[in-house]
Formats: sequence, C-alpha cells, structure tokens
Amino acid sequence: CSDDDNDEHIGVFTANELKEVNSSYVDNTVVETYRNLANYNKQLVADINAMSDDAGVAKACETWKLSRKWWEFSEAFLFGAAGDYAIDPHTDTWPFDRTQFDFYMNKYANNVLGGEGSDNEKATKIIDDAITTGTNLTGFHAVEYLIFREGQPRHFADMTANEIYFAKSAAQDLYVSSLKLVSAWCGEVSADEQALLDEVEFASAINYGENFKNAGNAGSTYSTVLLASKEIIAGANDIIGEVRDSKIGAPATGEDVNYIESPHAYNSIQDFYDNIMSVKHALYGGCTVDGTTPQAKSLIGVCLNNDKTKAAAQNVMTNLENALSKISSMKKPFVLNYTDQSAKDAMEALDGLENSLNALNDLLD
Repeated sequence: CSDDDNDEHIGVFTANELKEVNSSYVDNTVVETYRNLANYNKQLVADINAMSDDAGVAKACETWKLSRKWWEFSEAFLFGAAGDYAIDPHTDTWPFDRTQFDFYMNKYANNVLGGEGSDNEKATKIIDDAITTGTNLTGFHAVEYLIFREGQPRHFADMTANEIYFAKSAAQDLYVSSLKLVSAWCGEVSADEQALLDEVEFASAINYGENFKNAGNAGSTYSTVLLASKEIIAGANDIIGEVRDSKIGAPATGEDVNYIESPHAYNSIQDFYDNIMSVKHALYGGCTVDGTTPQAKSLIGVCLNNDKTKAAAQNVMTNLENALSKISSMKKPFVLNYTDQSAKDAMEALDGLENSLNALNDLLD
C-alpha cells in the first residue's frame, strides 16, 4: 500500500518532523527577524532625518542600537539572500573607511549634499552611488561613526551638513537592504516598501523561504529535507566561528587590533552576545530576545524528544548558556579591553559550543 504521508525516516527523524522544523524556522525565525530589522531600520531613517539637536541625535543612537540588535539576530542564517546578494558585506563591513570618507567630506566641503544646484546634485549622486554600491563606506558602521563618539551620542552642533546627509543616505540604504531580505524570504512588504524595491530594481531570483520549506522536493536546491535542517546548524556554526576567531579573536590575539566591530558606539560585546542569541533563536525557534525554552517544532525541540539525540541537545543547551554568560562577562568596552582574559574565556566557551553542535550534527544522519 502507498504511504501518502511520505513520513519515511531520514536519519533519526521522520521527513515530516524535519519539514515542520524547517517550516517553523523560515516563518518564525528568519522572516520575523528580517521583518523586525526592516521596521527598526525604517524608524532609524525617520529619527536621523528628524535630528535637529542633541536629544534628536541621542534618539537616533538608541534606535541604531535596536536596529543593530535585529541585524545581529540574523547572522545565524547568512547562507541565504544575505550572502547571495552580498547584503551582509554591504551593510556590515568594518572598520568604516575613514580615509575615503574624509576624502569625500574634504572634496565636497563647499557643497551641501542633497542641496539644489548642479554642483550639489553632482556631489550628492557620487555620495549616494558610493553608499549604494560600496562596503566599507556604508551600512551600520557608517551611521555609527557619524552619530556616536566614544560610546556616546555626538553633539548635533559638531555634525556638518554633509555628515548629516551622509548619515541619512546610509540609513535609507540600510532600510532598503533589509527590505530585500524580507522580500527574498517571502515575507510581506507594503506597497510603499515594494515601490522602494522596484526603484532599485530588486526582485529575488529565488523564493528562499519556499526553497527551504520544499527541501527534498523537485525544484529545491536541497536534495533532502535533512540537508536543509542541517543548514540550520551550519549557519549557527558559521557565526559562532566568526565571533570567536574574528570578532573577538583577531584583536584579542593581536592578529588585527583594528578589527573591532562597533567601536564608536562601544557596542562590540552586545554585538557578540546578540550574534550568539541568533544561534539560540535558530536552534530554539522564534526570534524572542530571551528564548529560554525551545519550541516543540524547533531543531533542539525535536532533538530533546528523541532518545538518540537528547543528551547531545542538552549538551548544546548547556554550552550555549555558558557562551552567552562568558560574553556577557567580558570587560567593557571591548575596544579598550580586547586583551583582557575575559575575551579569551569567551573564545574558549564558543569553542565548546561549536564542538557540541558538531556532535549533535553527526547524530542526525
């Protein structure tokens, strides 16, 4: 007799169990995270456009931190549109290119970017093109540099008209970039948001959400449903390794003391913490800030209910909490304390988390 449910075992789980995990991952973690990111980026645009005094700059700085959090929450799934369309390097490459920025500011010192007149319009187009097509001159760290100094909001009086314009343009580009991610994973966008995507001629060549959910079916880039499920672990391990080896490790080991993320906002350690929270969301389900209990249809949730994977899943959970604790305990700000022992302790904890995830991954086949 036929099996209409097609619920055969693939590794230690049934196909239907893994399909539910993959579907929940797309809808409740990936799409929801990108939707929150876009919403905060939209608010960031509004707050930067409204800056007229120190209080306005302070408000923009707080919104930047919230928007930044949701970007860092997304870094456990850079394997999709964020990587394929180079949105990750475009919005989150550091350090900010101060040399090129200063060149533009000096070159157009007598122009008010965004203002009327042929010279201003030409200068504005050059800056906008640099922001739209560049990496080290745009994104979160461009906005950060322009509105923060030594962990505090800048004084509005210290900001030139050209710097303010640059911040506005970079923030708008961030917003459009986040809409690309929502759209590519088949999240809903409003008519106004779709108009912005049409303006930059963006239409994803692939529906990343459906591609992931349809793993194992004809047309999906994943030949089996298990390969998609294991991509969740691979994406998590990618950001664990990056936080350990590059974000913390490069400056902590002396490999590159200038390779410090979010140094002007003094937000580095929060970035690291939120990156590992992105791992927690990917594994536990949803995209909540605390995420203390795995959802039943999350990857860890199903692993806890399987005798063959329960112990390994519990070990991942233990190592995950240890990594978060060690990062939270790092001496702040990181930009002034990157050689402190607490940074090495965090790296060690991240190593343990990666090893435990690899052990769980090996049991899934």
